[in-house]
Amino acid sequence: MKLSAMMVDSALIEQGDWVDGIPDLPGIRIKARGTNNVDYRILEGKLVREIPRAQRAEGVSPEDQDRIAGKLLLETVVLDVDGLTDDGDQPIPYTKDLGKKLLLDPDFRVFQAGAAYAGSVVAQRRKSDEAAEVKN
Repeated sequence: MKLSAMMVDSALIEQGDWVDGIPDLPGIRIKARGTNNVDYRILEGKLVREIPRAQRAEGVSPEDQDRIAGKLLLETVVLDVDGLTDDGDQPIPYTKDLGKKLLLDPDFRVFQAGAAYAGSVVAQRRKSDEAAEVKN
């Protein structure tokens, strides 16, 4: 296997990119940074350390897992969303306040899963063939 075939685009992971074709979110595009970007890892460690050691000794509770995942998506992954509309089909701009509702409210799990998917897609994006060839 060529080394270049294993290279991801680390700059894109940090800066973000648009992802469309998100399962269960037709017409929605999410501009996302790759999951496990630098800020993601820093915040994840901080949020886990905030849980008392005795509570996390047996593993992080599902409630804490959901809270942490939502905060990671809100603060370090989702940059913008295109295609959101109200019930009257009027476009809704993505804001941090709207993000809090979409990424922290358990009733919006479909959107949360879509945001996680977008972050995962960007995290796995490869360098263009030309850039990979120059590097090798």
